[in-house]
Amino acid sequence: MRKKLIALLLLCCLAVPLAACGGKSPAGSDTRTVVDTLGRSVEVPAEPKAVATLSPFAGPMVVLYGWGDRMPATTNAVKRDLLIHAMEPALENSVSVKSSGSMNAEEILRLNVDLIFVDPEIYHNPDERAKLEALDIPYVVIAFTDMAGQMAAARVIGEALGETEEAEAYVAWYQEAIDRVAGGVADIPGDELPRLYHSVNEAVRTDYPGSVPADWIAVTRAINVSLDAELEMKGDHAYTTLEQIYVWDPDVIIANEPGVDDYILTDEKWAGLRAVRDGRVYQIPVGVTRWGHPNSVETPLAILWLAELLYPDRFDIDIVAEMKHFYKTFFDYDMDDATARAVLQGDGIRTPKKNRPDK
Repeated sequence: MRKKLIALLLLCCLAVPLAACGGKSPAGSDTRTVVDTLGRSVEVPAEPKAVATLSPFAGPMVVLYGWGDRMPATTNAVKRDLLIHAMEPALENSVSVKSSGSMNAEEILRLNVDLIFVDPEIYHNPDERAKLEALDIPYVVIAFTDMAGQMAAARVIGEALGETEEAEAYVAWYQEAIDRVAGGVADIPGDELPRLYHSVNEAVRTDYPGSVPADWIAVTRAINVSLDAELEMKGDHAYTTLEQIYVWDPDVIIANEPGVDDYILTDEKWAGLRAVRDGRVYQIPVGVTRWGHPNSVETPLAILWLAELLYPDRFDIDIVAEMKHFYKTFFDYDMDDATARAVLQGDGIRTPKKNRPDK
């Protein structure tokens, strides 16, 4: 590790003579102080020239705030999400600088980055944090575990980019979606609430208490069956078993990874479940991100979509109109009907990983 740091510091020294080559803002330039999600005060450039997003939430948010053409460094997730490339063609030339929890510091230097957004995975890893400090580039940590934290993170990113009005508009729309649905389900008797299983990425990976999906699904008052169960935790991923899902026997299953819904509906091992027999297994829409995923910027849309799905007699939500309004308002993107259908079906919007959905 010591040899790697020495090499990195030498690289920094060699890069100093190059104009605008990362590092601290030049003397006399304008800066602003931002308090990040961990309470750190960070002095950032008032007009960043090149932004690196090592946080999967920050990447789409930077595009939402209109800075996508200044984001040469990002994550694999942004590279795989195809709709965001239609919104910001400059992302075609962006480079993924984070893989398996490790960042490529040399590439960040090469791209002349002067502001970095990182996630807790990077910040709390001693080796990765040492690389961050050696870069001597301002970095802002983006961390949250619930919707309130996610909205606060949106504000932090907006403040760092000087887009506070846009951030407040996004947060207001987010809160409005919560209030609309919460008000519409408040009087439903407990014995009439649907029992729901949420498949996250893989068929038997699911929600756990204190996670963003658990929080947004709770707005609909659906009984999220995995929250009171013993789960196998692998890092921040929670796993159950098919046997346990049979014990729960949910009324509805929602899956956020394209193909998992078809797998559950067609694989004979799942055929005895109530939700499968009734055909109530649904693909969660996939847009700029997978709606309602822990780092999704479209969590408000996920709330509206699920409310209409579970309670069609209580809500009259035109989800196509809602999504078109969202993408036009916040991404300045006019979505056509064919793309809207693809988003709802999760079809061809995200480049899939090679792992099978039943793993």
